[in-house]
Parts: sequence; C-alpha cells; structure tokens
Amino acid sequence: MKSLPDYDVVIVGGGMVGASLASALSAEQIRVAVIEAVPARAGDQPSYDDRGLALSLSSQRILAGLGLWDTLCCSPIRHVHVSDRKHFGVVRLHADMLRIPVLGYVVIARELGRVLLDRLHEADNVDFFCPATVEGLSIEPASATATVSVNGKSKTLTSRLIVAADGTHSRVRELLGIDARIKDYGQTAIVTNVTPERPHDDTAYERFTESGPLALLPLPEQRCAVVFTVNTQDAGHYSEMDDDGFMICLQSRFGRRLGKFQRIGARKSYPVKLVSVREQVRERLVILGNSSHTLHPNGAQGFNLALRDVAGLAEVLIPALRANKDLGERQLLNTYVAARQNDQQCVMQFSDGLATLFYNELPHKVFIRNAGMLFMDMSPPLKRSFLRRAMGIYGRQPSLVRGLAL
Repeated sequence: MKSLPDYDVVIVGGGMVGASLASALSAEQIRVAVIEAVPARAGDQPSYDDRGLALSLSSQRILAGLGLWDTLCCSPIRHVHVSDRKHFGVVRLHADMLRIPVLGYVVIARELGRVLLDRLHEADNVDFFCPATVEGLSIEPASATATVSVNGKSKTLTSRLIVAADGTHSRVRELLGIDARIKDYGQTAIVTNVTPERPHDDTAYERFTESGPLALLPLPEQRCAVVFTVNTQDAGHYSEMDDDGFMICLQSRFGRRLGKFQRIGARKSYPVKLVSVREQVRERLVILGNSSHTLHPNGAQGFNLALRDVAGLAEVLIPALRANKDLGERQLLNTYVAARQNDQQCVMQFSDGLATLFYNELPHKVFIRNAGMLFMDMSPPLKRSFLRRAMGIYGRQPSLVRGLAL
C-alpha cells in the first residue's frame, strides 16, 4: 500500500500571494506547507516592506471572504485623479459614479503581511518553513517532491501539488525549466511616503511623466504613499539625493495640487519588468503571482490580479478536496487556467499598453492619449466601465469576488 504524500499542497513563497493562498486553504482540512526564504521582519523581505499597496474592490471582497479584512488597517480611496504632465489630458473618477462608498483601499505591505502571517501561524493544518529554500524538485505520476534546505539541514517534502509563488525571479521556474517572456521597460520604481501640506481627501493621484508614472496614494495621518518610476539609468542619481533634493524633484513632477511636500520617508527601489510564463500549470504544478505574471506598476493591477488568481485557484482546489479528487491532476488545474485566462490577458494588455502609450513623446501619440483621456472624462458610461475593470468586478470572476463562499 502506497503511503500518502506529506502534504496536499506545498507553496513555495510565503510572500503576500503565497500566504494569501495558504490562508484561503487553511479553513479546510487541506495539509499545507509554506516554504519562505526570507523572514518577514528582515530588511530585504520585499513582500512585507513599507510600500503602499492599492487594493481594488475585488481584493477587499476576497480578503473579507477569507476573514482577514476586519483586522486590517487601511485607508479608503474615494477619488482618482489621472493626468499627463505638461499636457492637457485628465481623467477624474469618483466612487459615487458607481453608487458605492469607495473605489478601493491603500494598505502598507507590512501591515498586510502581519495579518496574513498571523493567520498562518494560528492554522493547525499549515506548516511554515522559514528561512528555507528549495534545492530540488521532481514531479512523479503520484506526487511531487521538494528537497528543502531548512536552517542548513536538508528535508524532503512530498505533496499532491506544488504552487510556485516565489516571485519574479522564481527558483521553481528555473529548476523545472519553465520559460517566461521577459520585457525590461528600462525603468525603476522608487517607493517612499510623503506628507503634503494639504489634505489628500481620500484621493489617489497618478501622473504620467516623461520617465514613467508618479503615483500618490492616500494614507492615514494625511500622508501619501509614493511610487515614482524613473529611467533605470538615472535611478542611482535619485537614490543618492538627500531628502530635500528628492522632495524638490517629486514636487516638480507632481505639481502643487497638495501644496508643498513637507516630510519624506525612507526610499526603496524595484526594477520594472513585464514577465509572463508560457505554462501556468503542469501536472502537479501551478505558477502563481509574480512568478506567473509580473506587471508594470501603472494602474496598480499586479497584486490585485494575483489575488483574484489566488481566489480562482482556491475555488478549484477546495471543492476538489471535498470530492476526494487528486489536487494535482492536470485536467483539474486546466480548469483554473481556463477560468482565469481572460482576466489575466486583459489586465496584462492594459498595463503594457499604458507603458507603451504614455512613455512616448511623439506628437501623434501625445495627442491620441490626451484626447482619449478627455473623451473618457466627459463620458460617464465609459468611466463606469473603466472603473469596473480597474476594480476587478467585471466579467467572470471567482466566487469570493462575487461575495460567495468557497
């Protein structure tokens, strides 16, 4: 008689995406292992740093469905202001256009990480290995095997399913030879926070500039989270600026809508790339989150799309477990990809399209994008359609997005 695998699901990567999936599975009797290389409080843990994350309405619904929302400290987004520096285009969006109280929320990544990891540590059916790294993987007909280094000691874990949620530079992808299309935008996102002179009035700003977008997102105590995208060749120059010099630069790019910037926080930089895998699933394997598709930060769609993928995968795995099915069967995993493919492609095309259209100063491109912005600003139906897509509440979406239980 063959022995059962150690786990039903092994998740490689305990960042926001991997921890969200583990949280979704923790309510069921699914045996889960999470493997994470970097401790949450380490200075180089990218998932749980001080970035401000814009959460869409779909993400709020998912986190609420997982029982995590009420423990999160978030700031509402009620208005969005989009502009094109030195040009006439502008789009203004408001929650009351859809007769809803908010368009989304902003949460500090470290705060979301705290809530997610608290859930995992409380769950009896989740084993959390950290710091731990995957040294080898093999996929067999009946199970998958991960060789893991935990505090310098080798450990073998067997599972029905391996989920790779280990980021843009995925070790799982490398070990299994999974190809990914990579487009380097030649840009670097500098993230920080700033305290402006005037209240932000729960408004998120996105201002497109010659070097890339500059986003200001509302935070408590009238602070704003900042995502400032610059050409990579100039990133070192911006990082080496003192605080006063960097604030002057931000002020020049953003303008005076919020008055004078008064204080600024610590800065951290991230390269900006588009990554898209050619295979999201194999027998006993799913590629998830940034490991599957890393997006440009414009429009703040990356984590929101990944969280809908998490909800979609949980929607497939949990009923399968209840029906005593094999969670690693390719046919089952194909149903996950089929359900999520349209949303993924639309969001990736939208994000990449913005990067292509807005970082081009050819006169006809400038005119087309600004005329398009003005047309949208004057068309309530178009704005409502755009908002539904931006909030992830359009088309076929997972049960959690529709307010249904898994």
